[in-house]
Amino acid sequence: MVVFLSHSPLHPRAFEFQTALISSSSRAHFNEIDINLISNLSMAKNNKGRNTKIPKSIKQEEEIADMEDLFSEGDTRKIRASLLDWYDENQRDLPWRRRATTKYGNGKDVKEEEEEDEKRAYEFWVSEVMLQQTRVQAVIGNYNRWMQKWPTLQHLSQASLEEVNEMWAGLGYYRRSRFLLEGAKMIVSGGSEFPNTVSALRKVPGIGDYTAGAIASIAFKQVVPVVDGNVVRVLARLKAISANPKEKHTVKNFWKLAAQLVDPLRPGDFNQSLMELGATLCTPLNPNCTTCPVSSQCSALRNSRNDESVMVTDYPMKVVKAKQRNDFSTVCVVEISAASQDRSQQSKSDSRFLLVKRPDEGLLAGLWEFPCVTLDEEADLSMRRKLIDQLLKKSVRLDPPKNCSIISRELVGEFVHDFSHIRRKIYVEFLSLHLEGGMHDLFKEDGIKTMDWKFLDGESVSSMGLTSAVRKVYSMVQKFKQNVSSSNSIQSRKRLKRS
Repeated sequence: MVVFLSHSPLHPRAFEFQTALISSSSRAHFNEIDINLISNLSMAKNNKGRNTKIPKSIKQEEEIADMEDLFSEGDTRKIRASLLDWYDENQRDLPWRRRATTKYGNGKDVKEEEEEDEKRAYEFWVSEVMLQQTRVQAVIGNYNRWMQKWPTLQHLSQASLEEVNEMWAGLGYYRRSRFLLEGAKMIVSGGSEFPNTVSALRKVPGIGDYTAGAIASIAFKQVVPVVDGNVVRVLARLKAISANPKEKHTVKNFWKLAAQLVDPLRPGDFNQSLMELGATLCTPLNPNCTTCPVSSQCSALRNSRNDESVMVTDYPMKVVKAKQRNDFSTVCVVEISAASQDRSQQSKSDSRFLLVKRPDEGLLAGLWEFPCVTLDEEADLSMRRKLIDQLLKKSVRLDPPKNCSIISRELVGEFVHDFSHIRRKIYVEFLSLHLEGGMHDLFKEDGIKTMDWKFLDGESVSSMGLTSAVRKVYSMVQKFKQNVSSSNSIQSRKRLKRS
C-alpha cells in the first residue's frame, strides 16, 4: 500500500502532507509512468464552451472520461502566468528555497553551475524527504541542523545509520532517513554526479515519481511535472474532477494535466507554485477562493456559484483511510547496577540502562529501544513478564537469579501510540537488577549473539536519537523513580523523628 499525500490547512507548508491511500495497483501503475514522456504530450482537446458543471449524480465512468479533456491553450498560458506572478510575490521563505532562484547569464562557468545545481538537488532532496508526513515547523530546525552537520552529499555518505537516526529524532518514519543515507552512499560510491533526470533519480533508494520530478525540475530545470496531494487537489478543482484520486486511471490523468501546465522556462518555480497554492490557499477544508490567482479558471468554483448543492470542497472525492490495526507491546526498562543491592545507596554513575537494537528490516528498522515484545493480543502481567524474561535470557544472557538478582520490579503504567497503520497499546515496566561480578561479566560470556545491545548511563540515553514512543517510556520510568525516591525520603524522615 502506498501513501498519497495532501496538505493540511492547519499547518500550511510547501510540501507538508496529510495522508490518504492509494491502492497497490495504483502504485504499480505509478511506477510505469515515464514523466519525461508525459511532459511532452501535446495539448489535445480544447475545452472552450464545454459545460464543466458536474451534477453530484454523475456516473463514475463519465467523471473519468471527462478528465481526458486537457486545458485549453489559452487557459494554460493564463494559469502559468498567474501562478508564477503570485508565487513570486507570496512564496514562503523556507531555507531549502533560498538557493533556488535561477539567475540566467550571471557569468558563472559550466562547472560552477553544475556544482551549484548538485548542491541544490541535495538540499531539495533532504527537504522533500523530511517534509513527508511532517509539519513544516518541525522540519525547519531539523533541516538546518542536518545541513550544518552534512552540508553535501559526500559528507552524508560518510555518516553512520546511528548518527543519521539521532539527527532524525522527532521527525518519525525513520525508514526515510535510512533511504537518504543509502541513496547518498549509492550515488557517491558510483563515482557519478547527482542524478539529474527522472529516470536516473528513480533508481535511488526512496525516491519515487513525485520526489524525482521535484528534484529534476527544481534543481536541474527539467520540464517535468510533479503530482502530490496538493497538486491533485488544485487540478481536481480547476477541472471539476470528482473521480476517485486513488484509481489508477485517474492518477494517470492527473499526471497528464500536470505535465501540460509545466512552464517550459521556469519548470521548478511553476511546480512549486502549484504545490504552494494547495498548501496555503486551495486547502482541503477552507479554500480561500477570493484571493486565489487562478479562480477565474476554476471550474469547481464556477460550479458552486451555479448550483448551491455543489461546494468547491467536493473536489476531489474524499478517500476513506484504512482502519488501523491494534496490537500490544510490553516494554521493560532494565537498569543494572554492580553496587549495593540497597537502591537508596546506588549512585547514578553506578547504574546503566540496557538498550537493544531493532532488526534491520521492518517497522523502526535499526533503531535503539528498551527490551520490548510485541503481541497481537492482550496478555496479563504474568505472561508479559515471562516473555520479557525469555527475551533477556536469550538475547542478553540476563537470567535471574542465576547471574543477577532482582532489586525491584514494578509496573509503571501504559499508553497508546499511533503509527500510520497501527494503534499500539504499550505497557511499561521497570526492572532493577544487581550483578555481583559487574556488567563486564556479561561481555565475557561466550554464546551466539542474537541481538545488538549496549549499556548506557542516563545522560547518554537522554542524548540519544530515540523515537517519541521510546522517549515517553524513559520519561515515565524516570518520573516513577523520582516518586519512589521522594516517598522513601519521606518515610526515612518519619523514622528518624520516631527514633
